[in-house]
Amino acid sequence: MATSAQRMGGLPAAGRAAGAVGWWNAVYALGAAMLAVEAAVHVQQFASIFHAVHWIGPLFLANAAACLLAAAGLAHARTRPLAALAGIAISACALSGLVLSYGPGLLGWMEAGWRTPIAVALASELVAVLALGAGLAGRR
Repeated sequence: MATSAQRMGGLPAAGRAAGAVGWWNAVYALGAAMLAVEAAVHVQQFASIFHAVHWIGPLFLANAAACLLAAAGLAHARTRPLAALAGIAISACALSGLVLSYGPGLLGWMEAGWRTPIAVALASELVAVLALGAGLAGRR
């Protein structure tokens, strides 16, 4: 029978629990960082291209504001689950809009070609959805 902390995995139970909390906080922090990247890309694209596009431009700014609000909500344990759900919804909608813009078009805008900001937005949105989804699933 193991009675010492060394024989039971190196950390006492309290230490293992604190490590698990730290892990999930890191997952949420990754999600928040990806939401911030998503917001930055949308603001940059609004300033360079989409300020002149009637419906899409304001949606880019709305996405950026929503991403920053969700990222701020992830900083507080009390609002974290709702903020994670919001972040998933925001990023999933942005991904859907990108897919539509390459197909039939979105509100009159059809994307053509591939630019670095699109790749950065795509990566940040995917990682945000995965990280925040994992955070919600893991904390249950």
